[in-house]
Amino acid sequence: MIKAFVLDVSACMPWCCEDETTKASEEMLDWAKEGSELHVPSLWGWEIMNAVGVAVRRRRITADRGREFLEQLAVLNFKIDQPPQVPDFPRLPDLATMHQLTSYDVAYLDLAKRLSLPLATRDSDLEKAAVSEGVEVLGK
Repeated sequence: MIKAFVLDVSACMPWCCEDETTKASEEMLDWAKEGSELHVPSLWGWEIMNAVGVAVRRRRITADRGREFLEQLAVLNFKIDQPPQVPDFPRLPDLATMHQLTSYDVAYLDLAKRLSLPLATRDSDLEKAAVSEGVEVLGK
């Protein structure tokens, strides 16, 4: 079991959408259920609610399944990071530009770097950036 990791929305959506489930996603869910600390940036809550809403609108899951999934998340050991402070603003766009990432993806990469934790993601651009920055990637 990994005691703590940074969790990108892309890595936990397989917990909700069965057609995305992999051995790695099931293993991460087991870690989460066993109490691993799931570190997320402050934008994560909005992102996960949006991802679930999109899955419902696209009829990938039912509204009941979406609600059930969000209720399941509520019992896991989430650690929500503070939003970036104004003095952090100059360095974060540089990280985005260097790796051609959105600011949203940089939030995960920056958090993993600051906490020296592995990053769980299924986003290939974020994965490449993490590897380039020396961050361990989970989820493949």
